[in-house]
Amino acid sequence: MQTNRRLASNHSLDYARQLAYSQNKELVVYEGLRKDYPWNSKRIHRFILEGIIENQSEALRLGLNFWAFVEDENRQANGLLKKIAEKASVLVTDDFPCFIIPEQSQKLADKISCAMLAVDGNSIIPFSQFEKFASSARILRIWIHKKFPNYFSQFAKPRYTKKDFEGLNKGTKPPFLNFEITRERLDVYLENFIFSHDVSPNEKIQGGRKTANDLLDRFIKNKMDQYALSRSNPNNFEETPVSGLSPYLHFGYISAEEIFMRILQKAEPNGWDIESLSHKKAGDRENFYTNSSSANHFLDELITWRDIGYLYFFKKSGFRINLSDLPDWVRKNLDKHALDPRPYVYSREEFENAKTHDDLWNAAQKELKITGRMHNYMRMLWGKKVIEWSISYEEAFDTLEYLNNKYAYDGRNPNSYTGILWCFGLFDRPWFPERNVLGNIRYMSSDSTRKKFKMNAYLDYVNSLEGKNDSLFP
Repeated sequence: MQTNRRLASNHSLDYARQLAYSQNKELVVYEGLRKDYPWNSKRIHRFILEGIIENQSEALRLGLNFWAFVEDENRQANGLLKKIAEKASVLVTDDFPCFIIPEQSQKLADKISCAMLAVDGNSIIPFSQFEKFASSARILRIWIHKKFPNYFSQFAKPRYTKKDFEGLNKGTKPPFLNFEITRERLDVYLENFIFSHDVSPNEKIQGGRKTANDLLDRFIKNKMDQYALSRSNPNNFEETPVSGLSPYLHFGYISAEEIFMRILQKAEPNGWDIESLSHKKAGDRENFYTNSSSANHFLDELITWRDIGYLYFFKKSGFRINLSDLPDWVRKNLDKHALDPRPYVYSREEFENAKTHDDLWNAAQKELKITGRMHNYMRMLWGKKVIEWSISYEEAFDTLEYLNNKYAYDGRNPNSYTGILWCFGLFDRPWFPERNVLGNIRYMSSDSTRKKFKMNAYLDYVNSLEGKNDSLFP
C-alpha cells in the first residue's frame, strides 16, 4: 500500500488478491513510511502512523500477512523494496500521479526482475480512459457524465471478511523488524525523529480509516442537507457543512467510490440504481446523480473538481506542475502585468507568520498553520492575495506551494497544485475589468468577502484557535 492505505474498497488489493489465488501464491501486504520525504513533519508523520497502526489491527482481523516498515535512525529504507521483490512473483502498487510517487515507482520497476503493476484506484473512472486533461470543470463534467454508467458496476469490493483471504497467508516473515507501536506511545516514539519542518499535529485530527468513516457519518447525518447553500460561508469546522474528508482521501483511508455510495444511500433512502442518473442536459451538476441538490453539489466536488486535478497530473505525471503549465492566455496576461506595482509586498516569513495588513488573510493563514486545514472559500482568497502581495508571480507560487505543503494535511496532492494554479487562472476564463497585477485573472478581495459573508464568527473561531477566549467583537 503506497497511497491507498486501506484494507477495503481498494482496487490494488482486489487485483493482488485475485493474482495470488490464480497463481497459488502467498499474498503479502506491505505498508512503508520513509522519514525523508519532502515537507516531512511530526504533523504528517503521526497522521500516517495512526493509519498504519489501524491497518495492522484490521489485517490481523482478516488473517492477512501484513508487513509494516517505518524508517528511523536505526532502520534504513534504502534497498528494502528491491530486497522484498527478489522473492515476489508480482508486485502490485497504487498508481498515483503526483509528489514522489511516480518517480519512486518507476525507479523500483527499473531495479526489480518481477513484474510490477500499478492500479489506478484514485476515483471512480480510471484516468487512462480520458484522452487528455480537461481545460475546465464544465468540460470534464460532461466527459464524466458520459462515462460514469460504464464504471459504476466495476467498484472495488467494499469490505472483506477473513474468508476472502483464506489460504493466502503462509506466514512468511519480513526481512526487517515489523513496526509495532501503539497509539498511546506514538508521541514518545516521534521524539526520536528529526523532521525538516517543525509542525505540530492538530490534536483534534487523527489519521486512519475509522476517523474517515466517522467524519462521513457525521457529515451525512448533520451537514449534508445544508451543503449546497451554506458550505461557502466561512465559519469554524464544526459549524460549516463540509465533510473534512480531503486528508483522508489524499492518504487513501477512504475511497471516492464508498463516499459516493454512502451519499446516495442518504439522498435516496428508498434505493438508487444506475437508471436514476439524469441525462436530460449534458453536464447538469444540479440533477445528474440524484434529486437531492446538496448531494449533487457534494458529488460534483468529490468527482468533477477533485478529478480535474488528478487528470491533469495523469497527463503530466511528475512531482509538481508550475506556472509554465498555465494556459497561453494566462501566461500572456502574466507577462503583461509582471512589472505592475504591488500595493503591498511581503516576504515568505511574513506570510507564514500571518503578518500582513489584512485580518481576513491573517486569519486564514492562522487556521492553516494551527489546524492543518483551511475553509475552502478562504483558501481561494488566501491564494489570490499572495499573488498580489509578492514581488513576482514565481515567488508567489513558491510561497503558496511551501505554505500549503508544509501545513496542510491534504497538501502534496494533485489538487494542491491545481488549486494554487487555479488562483493564477488554471481551469478558469478571462475576467473583466482588467486589474493591476492580476490582469484578467479572476479577482477576489477581503472587502467583497465581508460584503458577501458575515465574517465575525470565522474571526472569532480563529481567535479561539490561538487560545484567546475573548471575542474580537463586542
